[in-house]
Amino acid sequence: MTTFTRILCISVLALGVIVGPRAEAGRIGGPASEFGVIVPGDSVSFDIPFEAGAPAVVSVAWQARRNLELLVYDADGHVTRGMASPGRLEAVVNVYRSGLFRVEVRNFGSVAAAVTIATN
Repeated sequence: MTTFTRILCISVLALGVIVGPRAEAGRIGGPASEFGVIVPGDSVSFDIPFEAGAPAVVSVAWQARRNLELLVYDADGHVTRGMASPGRLEAVVNVYRSGLFRVEVRNFGSVAAAVTIATN
């Protein structure tokens, strides 16, 4: 994924925080999704704000067979690994304190992965 694409993805997610309506729980600013390509051996990460009081759900979807990993880190260093099903990874995190969560998607495969990353 190019630097431009990463900056674009982060900008789109951040824009939702600034102008979006405040959700009861989940991502501050409401649900969001972004499409991008992760080159082999690379990873992308986003800092996404979540509201306390309900689980944060982060999912990654793709086509074809890919070797991806989804990790979500909270401010205290806790890590949640995404659970796999065919063509999808999903991580559910108990948000006990509002704040930024680092979402990282890694491509361990030898082929670029076109992915859609979504939050509640």
